[in-house]
Amino acid sequence: MRSTHAPPELHHDPLTTRTVFVAPQRAERPNELDGASIRCPFCAGNESLTPPDLLRVPAALTEAWRARIVPNQYPIVADNAAAGQPRPAWGVHDVVIESPAHVASILAIDPTAWREVWELCRQRLADVATRADLTWATVFKNSGRLAGASLEHVHSQLVAINFVPPAIAAELAAAAAASDPFGDLLRQANADDRIVATAGDLVALVPPAPRQPFETWILPRHPEPYFHATSMSRVAALATLTQLVISRLDRLLPGANYNWWLHQPPSAHHAAPPADWHWHLEILPRINGLAGFELGAGCHITTALPRDSAHLLRNA
Repeated sequence: MRSTHAPPELHHDPLTTRTVFVAPQRAERPNELDGASIRCPFCAGNESLTPPDLLRVPAALTEAWRARIVPNQYPIVADNAAAGQPRPAWGVHDVVIESPAHVASILAIDPTAWREVWELCRQRLADVATRADLTWATVFKNSGRLAGASLEHVHSQLVAINFVPPAIAAELAAAAAASDPFGDLLRQANADDRIVATAGDLVALVPPAPRQPFETWILPRHPEPYFHATSMSRVAALATLTQLVISRLDRLLPGANYNWWLHQPPSAHHAAPPADWHWHLEILPRINGLAGFELGAGCHITTALPRDSAHLLRNA
């Protein structure tokens, strides 16, 4: 077995067109959710257990922090390539520490502080968008053991890579084949009674083919390709809707694990974004496990009609 200190690599399977990040260091992650007793590296007072801040709120080091972004100590990509490494996985991998307190849910964060978390993410995405060596970036959250989290303390992650991943490539191709794909998505969600909630000009809706019950997407009503270029009002609206959707999910399924991720197109210095693209956050509860058919066929099975999920979320 190779050393877990080996740098991350990128592997491709030409038959399946599968892309895999081989990141041996991630085997060393402390796993609190598997019962390990650890000193939490994300709690206030334990800052020495993480790399130095990349960004923080407030910015002044003389004030107590409310949120901070640090490099991930167990990354899936590296910001430098080892000499002679044949398949380096190149990019940035950060951790967004969302609270100084040891809390497990975003619902325990004050709404004002939660808006600051999203503004910090927006700032960091804007930073990496200026780098010519990086093509695409996302923010994602793993909440709970079933969603892939290893630490209880609320946090998200930010990854920027030097290629367009398959899911984004597929969305770009589908969008290019339609005249107004996101407008159609919004209009059809309204016609099918799949709108969950709104805040400002952002809409939370259940998509037409959800992979799990209560899957929800959040997007602006009007085209805007990049979250890192959005307004403070939209940042605030996203903060409001994420807490709202998770609070309603928690009322329906207390303690439900979930993932979310941000989809935006590649950076503008690599390709002009589609004029009608809308950045969007996809929230996926982890209710039904993936079994043989899903993994073997690439098709999902869900147990709830999209309209029913929207109705329950809207009224929870």
